[in-house]
Amino acid sequence: MAFDLNTLLAPCCSEDFFKEYWESKPLHLSRRAPHYYDSVLANEALETIISSADLRYPAIQLARSGSYLPPEAYTKNIKHGGEFFNGVPDLARIQAEYRSGATVVLPALQRIWPPLKELCVALENEFSHAIHANAYLTPGDSSGFTPHYDAHEVFVLQIEGRKRWRVFEAPLKLPHWSQPFTPSGYVLPKPLLEIELQPGDLLYLPRGFVHAAATSDGHSAHVTVGITVFTWVEVLSELMASAKSITDLRAGLPPGFATHEDSKKVLREGLVKCMDQLKGNVDYDRLIETFLQRLRSGRTRSVEAFRASVRVIGLQTPLTTPEAGRYSISMENGSTVLEFDGRKFLLPHHISTTLDEMCKRKLFRPGELRGPLDNDGKLQLARYLHGERFLTLAD
Repeated sequence: MAFDLNTLLAPCCSEDFFKEYWESKPLHLSRRAPHYYDSVLANEALETIISSADLRYPAIQLARSGSYLPPEAYTKNIKHGGEFFNGVPDLARIQAEYRSGATVVLPALQRIWPPLKELCVALENEFSHAIHANAYLTPGDSSGFTPHYDAHEVFVLQIEGRKRWRVFEAPLKLPHWSQPFTPSGYVLPKPLLEIELQPGDLLYLPRGFVHAAATSDGHSAHVTVGITVFTWVEVLSELMASAKSITDLRAGLPPGFATHEDSKKVLREGLVKCMDQLKGNVDYDRLIETFLQRLRSGRTRSVEAFRASVRVIGLQTPLTTPEAGRYSISMENGSTVLEFDGRKFLLPHHISTTLDEMCKRKLFRPGELRGPLDNDGKLQLARYLHGERFLTLAD
């Protein structure tokens, strides 16, 4: 079963979720379907990953009573000939710490587990925010973490066993990712929600809601799908970066601004003028497009398997471009923009002549192309576009 947002939320529909729960209040779905997440991750798969995947810190971590153990407590260095494999997980020590109540944490497990990566890709397509997936394996009668809130949205997928959760009101509404939980001075209020997650259940927690979880007599395995949201703070950061293009805003603050008595008044008046300058000089469409381009470039892509059977592209390798309707080339903010099969590539301006000639010829050899690129540049461009499936090897 391919997992996407609708599958994750069923029987709640995504429209109701965004209207009633997103960034607002917790959601608990009790499904009574213990194998609901088998196609995403199963307990046996977790055991195999820990036992044989040779994960290195920080891809495997141990936590107990709210603190992470130092990696030296559960890793070792292995000598192989004249070299060392450093930080190799010591399974015997991991098992011993686990028996003593430590939780095994596998951060960003989507990096190595394709079903989780596909789920993260599907969710990124829906949310446009950054997605990651962590796995947690906790022994019976134990708790890996003390009460805290996360500065990202969380979906908890209960894979195996049971876990008791207590959820408390958010002491800080919608914390930014730079505002982590501070336990000093925090006193737990009355729980807002007390539940026990069973295999197949889902718990959604908006960022800021304090929570604590503990196992009963059996162990628990769960995955948290975290959504680090891009906020208006990030958009405003782009606005501040664009301020550097305005000459007046690059002027220095008045001499003595940190010591003169009337400096606050001068700074306030200057700040008001700066804001007026921004309002009148910022190209908002360009700013938004720059912001979106930066986010798109960092998005997770679907899983692609390594293939051994490849041919190295040389200067005389025949290549073809796709039919005209599948792509477009334009100029934008001094860059060459290639749009192909729904994807957008921002390329250096100086490759435009070579790219245009590729598309005019349809069938070409990199060494025959004209333009400012030398042979190394032509090969680099051709190999990159072939890797992105824009160019194909001619029969």
